Amino acid sequence: MQVATDICKLDNMDEKIRGEVRLEGSQIHELSQRIFGDMPVYPGEPQPEFKPYFTIGKDKINVSQLILGSHTGTHVDAPKHFFSDGEGIDKIAPETYIGEAVILDMSYKEIGHGITDADLNSYSKSVKARDIILLYSGTNDRLQGQDNTRKNFSYLEASAASWIVNHKVKCLGIDSFSVEKYGFAEGTVHKTLLAKDIGIIEGLNRELKAFVGKRMFLVCLPLLFKGLDGSPARAILFDIKDNQRSFTII
Repeated sequence: MQVATDICKLDNMDEKIRGEVRLEGSQIHELSQRIFGDMPVYPGEPQPEFKPYFTIGKDKINVSQLILGSHTGTHVDAPKHFFSDGEGIDKIAPETYIGEAVILDMSYKEIGHGITDADLNSYSKSVKARDIILLYSGTNDRLQGQDNTRKNFSYLEASAASWIVNHKVKCLGIDSFSVEKYGFAEGTVHKTLLAKDIGIIEGLNRELKAFVGKRMFLVCLPLLFKGLDGSPARAILFDIKDNQRSFTII
């Protein structure tokens, strides 16, 4: 799908984000998971349920009631997810999840193994301050039914979280249930990133594989739930052409 509008203006209430993103001729690439009743979810979290609330025939309109966890499918974590006094998702600046993204290949590591600072260090020259890093691990390629990948997914080691902080990355995304190892004790990776206001996007879809090695433009926006610990989000990528680099996201 091509973007019909050639300039997307960004301007929010507190003026922290202002600029122009030129998208003329760009393709839109979907990175979000489709949400449905028996989709793979993090072990122990609720399966989505869609229930009719109003139904045409009995009522004038169709309206559905949705029951799902705040970390269902492709989603964003808020500081409140790991800190009792942390900010809710409605307090996170949207520009955290908007900007240039570099897609790094971690699929050479066996599924279920941790990504380390050494793995990221091989991409040091590709990553700039205030970048968004999207990690393709291949985990989501294997999520089928009750596959044991639900507990044995790829994640980040504490050293990788420190690397991200030290390189001033503003947001991290991964095609895995979580950046944290299943059965974690302390949640060190989440706490390291969220304490530094670094965005976390989890559950990107398998299409991320097609963009490994590229630099693109990401827009990923959670719903504005008041005080909530996270939210499902829609994540999309745009191609960046050399003549489209006039945007500034601060």
